Amino acid sequence: MSLVSILGRTLVRSLILFTLFASAAVRAEPLEVLASIKPLALIASELVAPDDRVSALLPPGVSPHAYAMRVSDRRALDQADVIVWVGPELESFLQKMLQSKSGQSLAAAEVTGVVWPEPRDEAHHHDHGHDHKHERDMHLWLNPVNAAAIAEALASRLAHLRPAKADFYRQRLVELATNLSELDHSLATQLQPVQDRGFAVYHDGYGHFVSRYQLTQVDFVTQTPEQSPGARHLYHLQEHLQQAATCLFVEPYADSQALSNMAQQLGLAVSTLDPLASAEHLDSYSALMQEMGNTFSACLTVE
Repeated sequence: MSLVSILGRTLVRSLILFTLFASAAVRAEPLEVLASIKPLALIASELVAPDDRVSALLPPGVSPHAYAMRVSDRRALDQADVIVWVGPELESFLQKMLQSKSGQSLAAAEVTGVVWPEPRDEAHHHDHGHDHKHERDMHLWLNPVNAAAIAEALASRLAHLRPAKADFYRQRLVELATNLSELDHSLATQLQPVQDRGFAVYHDGYGHFVSRYQLTQVDFVTQTPEQSPGARHLYHLQEHLQQAATCLFVEPYADSQALSNMAQQLGLAVSTLDPLASAEHLDSYSALMQEMGNTFSACLTVE
């Protein structure tokens, strides 16, 4: 048999295999990925194929701490191929329903590779009347290292569900990991000059960001967004901020007029953090984190 014939047969077999693979990829049903909150949906969106669909269960800016499920939410959960959430410590409203969907759900807090910040020195908080339980800070998406770990676990789950698209998901993961590494380095460089400037946040949900970039958080107004601070705590908070803070960070979904007035009296700069990416222009994970970095950097450099 001539070399031409051998090459011809090899080429034909290669074309057949390629056609079968391409056909399988075309036939693969789109995946429905449902994230509990927008930041997790932004991470998932970086991985999926063009025909896959990603959505967030909670409307932008709605806190998961005390969310009440709707009928439409239950329907969305039933239709999802993958459900990405943080875990019962943050989205307690999902815990019971997801017990029967363990094969579909992916809890970010349980993902290998997620890092947790060291507990801060909270001695002064007890003087302020906080009732601390020393729970983990579940806002783990505010660290690009954790976003990369979540993405890796999700890409593996997607590849398992749709083997015909496995190579695509893996390639997207490689690209995302590179982008996250660059983002992390950029944020570290940007925030290094303000690491020693003290600040307070509206609620105690920034531990991952603060720890990753070695920032100096001196206090917080409330432990969760749903808790209103008492008069005694606000009195002690005001004393503490006057001594140790440059900036007070509020949130777009909280009534912050009284806090803004207090900050003005103390001569503190006030700025707004949006950890749930409620703003429409925050349409990617990088955009969310870069805006966080810009907000911290700008407020903490105000003299």
